[in-house]
Amino acid sequence: MKQLLDRVWEYSQNNPYGFTLNAETMAPIKFGICVAHLETQNSFGKDGLERALEHALNHHKIIGGWLSENGFYYFDSVKIFKNSELKSAIEFARKNKQLAIFDRPCPFKTYKNEHNK
Repeated sequence: MKQLLDRVWEYSQNNPYGFTLNAETMAPIKFGICVAHLETQNSFGKDGLERALEHALNHHKIIGGWLSENGFYYFDSVKIFKNSELKSAIEFARKNKQLAIFDRPCPFKTYKNEHNK
């Protein structure tokens, strides 16, 4: 686990605008709708990465992260939905109290959930 943790940490430091990876293969996720799990909400720094990575390995095997405006790098265990599954992605986001979901390949295209403020 330590080696994987170090590899994902290094990847995050080289990708401050964000990333989404398969946690087992380290392959970038290039397409799909990314929705974070509630259990990894507010996971930041190396400790947060470890928590999110453990969750990811036990669930959908996907880890994501981004550097926030406050200077903290946040990490999430993520579930990927096909672009044709937008309704399911939004439902999963609501159940996981997410304010937004992210559409790959455009990391800046988001769908905001105004009901979970």
